[in-house]
Amino acid sequence: MLQHRFIDSARQSPKKVAFIDRTTGRDITFKQALLAGLILARRFRKLERGRIGIMLPTSGGGALAVLGAVMAGRTPVMINYSTGAKKNCRYAQHQCDFHTIITTRALLEKTGCPQLSDMLFIEDILATLSPLEKGFAFIKTLLPTPLLKRLVGRNDLETPAVILFTSGSEKDPKVVQLTQRNILSNIDSFCTHMEIYGMDRLLAVLPYFHVFGLTINLWTPLCLGMTSITYANPLEFKTVAKIIRDTKPELLIGTPVFLEGYIRQSEPGDFNSIKLAVSGADKCPESLRQLYREKQNLEIHEGYGTTETSPVISANPRSDNRAGSIGVPIPGVQVKIL
Repeated sequence: MLQHRFIDSARQSPKKVAFIDRTTGRDITFKQALLAGLILARRFRKLERGRIGIMLPTSGGGALAVLGAVMAGRTPVMINYSTGAKKNCRYAQHQCDFHTIITTRALLEKTGCPQLSDMLFIEDILATLSPLEKGFAFIKTLLPTPLLKRLVGRNDLETPAVILFTSGSEKDPKVVQLTQRNILSNIDSFCTHMEIYGMDRLLAVLPYFHVFGLTINLWTPLCLGMTSITYANPLEFKTVAKIIRDTKPELLIGTPVFLEGYIRQSEPGDFNSIKLAVSGADKCPESLRQLYREKQNLEIHEGYGTTETSPVISANPRSDNRAGSIGVPIPGVQVKIL
């Protein structure tokens, strides 16, 4: 289970930083993340049965809200705020039959979305926590690991872990429900295929409302005990390039548009910490590969996936990277050409 993998990470390295949140300027350790997840889970259990909407940017708080929902046994419904927040909120509620949406005032202001009656602000939830709630959650963190795991979420790999929506570029977005098994198996296969185990830091700027960001930027570092360096706006290329230089992530994953923006705003040597750069979501142009080679001495590894496949289907392994190819299927995936 995803939440169980996270608990293992928190037990093994409680003082390690789980999130370097460059939007808020706050660091969150795995111990603090576990406590926050338990607190939010208790609150979320009282709000909805079944599903709960999440409309939050890529951040420590956004990740903890998803974690809290899963620990509460609720299925987070991830809402895309970049293509019409109000419209997408109502569409998600109608399609998925839920009411409550967890969001933040700052995001509503940035997107121009009006406050809807079903919205709850994460900052208000955190501001109204009682000493009893905090104490109760703290006591839970002291429980033996097997007992704690039994108290959080459901213990069934076929349990829905998230509901996402396709881009809807040609028609209405499709609803895609992914199970715990879907996401966990994709994490394990991708990390084995790309030799990610042992890496310590990941740049997380992809939005959580897309499966690429949810699986790779949110759950992968939580499950592997990595530090996630988050920033809410991946389109602020100059800022993200500076974050890479200053925080020194080892794993860089993005779309070709994002990767090009970062490399053009960087100076030679800024990406020296990067051990692996992966491109997905769109075809990686040869000009971008060449730019990374010349400016940062880095090779881009291209992969391919879809929302329905959690997302990774194939990728170019580090030992056999072929330009212009989407690589080979990751372990456990079979591909049929029709």
